[in-house]
Amino acid sequence: MNRRAFTLIELLVVIAIIAILAAILFPVFAQAKEAAKKTQCVSNTKQTALAAIMYATDFDDVLPRHDNNGSCLYGENPCSWPDWGDLRPPQNNAANYGAGASAMYWGAIEPYHKNTEISICNTMGKTKWNSLLPQWTAITGNPIPVGGYQQSLEKYYNNTLGQMALNMYLIDYGPPTSTGINNRPGAAKGRMGSVNRPAETIMFVSESTWDWGPSISGSLGNGAVWPSWARNTQCYSYNVEGWTRYPHNGKSGTYTGAHYPDGPTLNPNLQGLAVFSFVDGHTKAMKYTEAEKCVPTPSGVTWTIGNAARAYYYPYWVPEL
Repeated sequence: MNRRAFTLIELLVVIAIIAILAAILFPVFAQAKEAAKKTQCVSNTKQTALAAIMYATDFDDVLPRHDNNGSCLYGENPCSWPDWGDLRPPQNNAANYGAGASAMYWGAIEPYHKNTEISICNTMGKTKWNSLLPQWTAITGNPIPVGGYQQSLEKYYNNTLGQMALNMYLIDYGPPTSTGINNRPGAAKGRMGSVNRPAETIMFVSESTWDWGPSISGSLGNGAVWPSWARNTQCYSYNVEGWTRYPHNGKSGTYTGAHYPDGPTLNPNLQGLAVFSFVDGHTKAMKYTEAEKCVPTPSGVTWTIGNAARAYYYPYWVPEL
C-alpha cells in the first residue's frame, strides 16, 4: 500500500506555523526567566534582612558595622583589617580568615543565614575575583592581597566586599567624630530601636557595585551604599553616585563614567528596578526614581549633617526622621 508523503507546501506551512509560535513564545520565555531571577533576588535579599535582624536580636538590637569590628577606617587604635575594599588578612583572626570568619557585616550575620550564595543575584552573577584582584589597587585604591588571587579565599573576599549592601545612613560608617554623614544628631548608628520608620527605611540593597567601570563586568559589589547625590542635589550625600544598579526591566548597555550630572539618562543601569529589604524585614523592588527620591523634611523637624541643617532628605534611607 502506497503512503502519501507530505508535499512541499504542507512542510512549508508547518515550518511557518512553528516559526510564528516561536516568535510568540520566545519573548514569553525570556520574561519568565527574568521574573524567576527577580523572584530569587527578592528571596535572597529578604533572607539577608532576616539574618541581620536575628543578629541584632542577639546583640542588644544593634546591627554589625561595615568592618571587622576593629576597623582602621573607624578611627580605632590599635586597629586591624579588613576595611572597606581592603582584602588583606585580618591581623587578629589570621588563623581562620579563609573561612570568612566574622569578616565585615556579611561574615558577622553568616551564622544566621548559613549560605554565602544568597548574597548573589543572578542579574549580576558571581564576582570574578580571579580577574579583579590583579588590578585591585587600580580599581579600589587598596593594596593587592598578599599572594594575589586564591580560590580558597573567595568566601572571605565575598564577606569583605559583597553585592548585598548595607544602607550607609543606617549604620553610619566611619568614625563618629567626622564632620559628614556620621555626625548627625540622633543618628541610628545601627541601633534598630532608633529607626523611627522601620517599614520605610532601607536596610539592604542587592546588586550594588564598586563603580560603573570594571565592577560591572566583574560583578564586584560595594558592601555599603547610599543614594545618589547627582540627581538630588538638595539632599546631602557623598557628592557621587551610590553605585546601586537597577537592572530589572532596564535598558541594555553600559555607562563607564564615574561622577556625572545626569546618571539616569546616560546610565542604563539606573533605568530599571532594584531589590531592597527594609528594617522590618519586608522586601520589594523599586524604581530608581522612587527609591532615591529627595523630599522636604517633615514639618518642624530638622535634619542636621555637620553644622548645616538640611531642608530635604531621603525618606527611604534616613532612619532617624
